[in-house]
Amino acid sequence: MAKSARSAPSLVPAILALIVLVGLAYLLFADLQPSRTEHTVSPPIEIEDPQIEEVTIEPVAPPEDQQAITEKEAEQFVDHLGSKAVTLDGKQGEFVRKDGTIVIPKVEKRDTTIGQLLADKSLSPDTPVTIEYTETEKQQTTIQALDDSTEDKNTIVTIEKADGSQQQSPLIDLINDNNVDKNAQITVINKQPIQKKTTIGQLSQSELSPKQAIHAEIDRGSIELSVNDIVKSGGLDDNALFYLHRVTEADRQGLWGIIQSGLIQRFRQGLTLEGIGINKDLVRVTIPADADEPLPTGLSSFLGKILNNKVESSYIYNYTTSTMGHNPDLIYPGQQLILIHFSNDELKQIYQFFADQRNKQAETFAIH
Repeated sequence: MAKSARSAPSLVPAILALIVLVGLAYLLFADLQPSRTEHTVSPPIEIEDPQIEEVTIEPVAPPEDQQAITEKEAEQFVDHLGSKAVTLDGKQGEFVRKDGTIVIPKVEKRDTTIGQLLADKSLSPDTPVTIEYTETEKQQTTIQALDDSTEDKNTIVTIEKADGSQQQSPLIDLINDNNVDKNAQITVINKQPIQKKTTIGQLSQSELSPKQAIHAEIDRGSIELSVNDIVKSGGLDDNALFYLHRVTEADRQGLWGIIQSGLIQRFRQGLTLEGIGINKDLVRVTIPADADEPLPTGLSSFLGKILNNKVESSYIYNYTTSTMGHNPDLIYPGQQLILIHFSNDELKQIYQFFADQRNKQAETFAIH
């Protein structure tokens, strides 16, 4: 038998597949091309470059440890503590440098009358004087009027009677007294304390009665002293510090109490300094009032040791006789200055000691 001839493969499917691939490729390529329509804008729009602000970020410094901060505070506190010119008015003590000066106002206090004060030949017309007295004013009114105008019904009212005598009663008692005519005229005496700063010359021209009783503080100038001349110590730097206190009648605790209260007051008052810390310009520490008391073990406290040493090495200068004394049991109001020498290191140690106590207490509160 004759073999049948093999039929040739058809190319039609291959051609159709090729056409499909070409079509798909065209569609994909067309989607990737951006389509845009350009328009001509008149006038043309100018596009400005945006203003970009340059911001410099400062590197964050690592936080200082608390001990370093306290040491910095103590150093700056002591460096700015004293001054070279101090005026002592007797109200509180001050720190002064060894090369500084002390100004002591000479104020004479006297209970007298206007006439007696003006008769004093030692006073010139220019002499400054501060007088205090009570001004008395008489007012015609009624109890009803006082009731209407006075908010505090417990106010003490002074009434002058017909015979010149005076009666003092709470207003509420007068209002509730049914035997008193509330609309009858009465004489009420008002007393008002007055303080005036004037001169002897101006006072002589005033309308005040010569019999007017007054308390007078007469300004007789001042005394200026050099710290170097008082202490006469060549072994101390000019930067050395002295705590100064003018002895007054209020000093009933002796030298120990003077030094203790002076330190407590000055360290608590603090100093305003810049650049100490974040949101902190006032540098101060609180010294407890009992910080000088012995410890529970019976030993002296940190402050107690310092006070004991300062009492024994204090300067007691009598500026009326220009003499120096060292007896802590002999101090005289109105005559003496107390000078207590402190080294810079001692004052820094005091600041750091009580600042550390404050910080430890704050940590305890934070933990608990």
